[in-house]
Amino acid sequence: MHSTRFTIAAVALAVALPGICLAAKADRKNKKNDTPAAFATVDKNSDGSVSKEEFMAAMKEKLGESAADSRFTTLDKNSDGKLTKEEYDAGAGEAKKRRRKNSN
Repeated sequence: MHSTRFTIAAVALAVALPGICLAAKADRKNKKNDTPAAFATVDKNSDGSVSKEEFMAAMKEKLGESAADSRFTTLDKNSDGKLTKEEYDAGAGEAKKRRRKNSN
């Protein structure tokens, strides 16, 4: 009787485990695609670029005014005073790499 319960539990686990793994993988994949939503949130006037004012309003509380200003300057590769989606995404990728490196 005891071995039957063990067998049933083992079979249930074997059936459930692949689904759990796929759900975790899908969750990680969804987190990788967060930058479009973040960009849209910061781009308050929806003109397809993030002005320095928009960036500062969104980031100065999180980073502090001086760090937010410095970050904007670093991200604005062509120094036109606004961030394109590509510039913003590149910065988000760099930040993720730093976080991964620091967590190891």
